[in-house]
Amino acid sequence: MKKKLYIVLFLTAILLTGIIVLQLYWSFTAYKLNKEKFDGDINIAMQRALDSCKKDYFDSIRVVMVKRLSAPGITIKFDTLPSADTAHLVMLISVANKYTNFGNQPYNTTIPDYNFYKKRLRAGASIPEVLTEISFYQPMLMEKLITLLGMEDTMGNFLDEIAYHKAHPGRSINTLNKRLDAIRSLPDKGTYEMPPNYRKADSLKLNYYFKKALQQMHPRMRKFDFDLDFSDKPIPADEPGPHVIDQLRYSETEQFTYKYHGFVFLEHSDKDVLYVRARFNRAQIGILSEMVIILGLSALLIVFTKFCLFYIIRTIIQQKKLTELKDDFINNMTHELKTPIATITVAIEGLQKFNGLNDPEKTQRYLQTSRNELSRLDGLVTKVLNVAAFERKKVVLIKERIAIDELMNELIAAEKQKTAKEVSITYINRDGITAIEADKMHLRNVMLNLVDNAIKYATEPVDIEIDLTKQHKYAVFSIKDNGMGIPAKHIKHVFDKFHRVPAGNVHNVKGTGLGLNYVKYMVEAHGGKISVNSKVNKGSEFTVTIPIKNG
Repeated sequence: MKKKLYIVLFLTAILLTGIIVLQLYWSFTAYKLNKEKFDGDINIAMQRALDSCKKDYFDSIRVVMVKRLSAPGITIKFDTLPSADTAHLVMLISVANKYTNFGNQPYNTTIPDYNFYKKRLRAGASIPEVLTEISFYQPMLMEKLITLLGMEDTMGNFLDEIAYHKAHPGRSINTLNKRLDAIRSLPDKGTYEMPPNYRKADSLKLNYYFKKALQQMHPRMRKFDFDLDFSDKPIPADEPGPHVIDQLRYSETEQFTYKYHGFVFLEHSDKDVLYVRARFNRAQIGILSEMVIILGLSALLIVFTKFCLFYIIRTIIQQKKLTELKDDFINNMTHELKTPIATITVAIEGLQKFNGLNDPEKTQRYLQTSRNELSRLDGLVTKVLNVAAFERKKVVLIKERIAIDELMNELIAAEKQKTAKEVSITYINRDGITAIEADKMHLRNVMLNLVDNAIKYATEPVDIEIDLTKQHKYAVFSIKDNGMGIPAKHIKHVFDKFHRVPAGNVHNVKGTGLGLNYVKYMVEAHGGKISVNSKVNKGSEFTVTIPIKNG
């Protein structure tokens, strides 16, 4: 049996190790797949963030252009060309300010196209709003409008300088040179001027939209720890460390260009274009947070598997112990049954072969011996049947009012009569309890088992003290002996079925291992409880607490 148990343990350990390795491999593979998906998603998120910035950019440009085209100095004229196709009349659009205009090249469109863009806007949209809307889809018109506005800014500042010189003819050469330098920088002012701190503003805006796009794509990811690099020069990609761990925790986006500030994008110019790249130095934190449910279920599966295997092994060991206890029980019962049978056989042979029937005194002695042994056999069989009955939950308690002193005195007298040991049993009813409502037969068997064990496991002279006290609505029996005591490691098992405390040669103290198990069941069936306190070579004390009135 031991060898088979070791084989089961070995196979279980291999199975558990295999499950753990498989789960770890599966988790690692799942992490790699999520990492690859994350590396692709951050590029998509960056593109979405740039699209959001582009939308904000166009909205802001639209506001600026509508405001500039609505200024008092701006003149917008419409004209049509005669045509046989009246459904698609050509519309000529000219825009002018006090400095410049579209010249001899007005912008050409058709009335249906104009109305198409007008319908895209709110009802009652102004002409500057319609022209701005058209310019976003017609690059030629956008180029004409930007040139017009740029010339307005440049010429306005230039004329202001001329007026300044006329008003101050006596200025020094240095002052004039400074003013000339200002004139040379005029093309970078006005329409072409970059917003103040535009790089910081663009960085904050892109950071916000990038994080928002990531949250939409990975809602279960709790933290996005990244650095957003902005530069006016290309940003080279970083290579992760040579170790696998470095590669699994580092991510970065591709390089993207950002030019959504001022009129840079609309001019199709590479001037003031920024390069951007996002780097994740601890990408594993976000990826693992997104996998927490999967990893938790995997860990739970491992724990559950370990618990199941542990439970199976524990059950096998318990069954092994139970089998050993049953074997001991059968051996003990065999000896318990053989002794009275052998005694009865000897008595019968004495009557048959040695003329015992002719001697009345001898006949009575042999018959009394046979009766006693038969009574002992009946007790053994009854004990086994009782245990079988309460295991099947078929014990029915017949409760009645029991005169407790009478029951205990009768039991003590019977125990003294049947034992060959020198026994002293003291019974004291300290609180004068007169009666207890219980099943008389089973209560008697409970006390009989406890007193019988006290006698069996004690050396002569046997001293047993039985105290009965009252605690609230309960009767408390204390059965104390001066026996061999119970080792500490056996205390918690004394009420287990088939369990017997070792007592040297097992046949010196006869028993089945069922008595205390029966006692505990019956006490609890009456709504009570039993406990034991014992010291080796000092003796044991069993305490039985049952309700005085049951039902």
